[in-house]
Amino acid sequence: MASTAMLEIVPSTQVLERLSIGEPIEYVRVRGLLDLDPLVVSRWLCGEDLRGVYQPVILRHCVLDGLDLEGRTFYEMVELVDCRVAAAYFKQAYFYSNVLIEDCTFEGDFEGQDIQSDGRMVIHNTTFAGWAAFDGINLRGEVDLVNVSFPGGTNLLRVLANGSRDRLGREIRFSGGQFRPQDVPAGLEIP
Repeated sequence: MASTAMLEIVPSTQVLERLSIGEPIEYVRVRGLLDLDPLVVSRWLCGEDLRGVYQPVILRHCVLDGLDLEGRTFYEMVELVDCRVAAAYFKQAYFYSNVLIEDCTFEGDFEGQDIQSDGRMVIHNTTFAGWAAFDGINLRGEVDLVNVSFPGGTNLLRVLANGSRDRLGREIRFSGGQFRPQDVPAGLEIP
């Protein structure tokens, strides 16, 4: 990532304008909470309101004060690459397409409770510095968790170990993870 001092500082409202037309956001520091709610639109299909975000959300080489995907439905790809996020709200986010989180650092607590994903979810080389909560996740696509570290702790392994196979995808590839000893359930071997 470029030095934080070298990044252009952009208000979240300007970032939303660019995201609303599907433009990737790169090499900026986003000032304020980036709340994606203004990107949500209604599309009616067979009498059903399919509210959600219908353009890709691509953030690369960014520093964000906060990112709020909570309770939103995403019909296109969500991509975070080489980003530093101070506060992350992913609780009850629903991803119909793929999710890529690579080379990122989540500095504060990560609220990932009840995330749902039909597409592939890839998390590579990412650090969750604060507590990372994954209660109730429902991942039906393929999942790659490679070189992910949780120095602030997580309940992810407990969720995975609780036998909820029907909620956790066709295939989960898991390697190189770093966990606090107290977050590893007894008898679970980490690859």
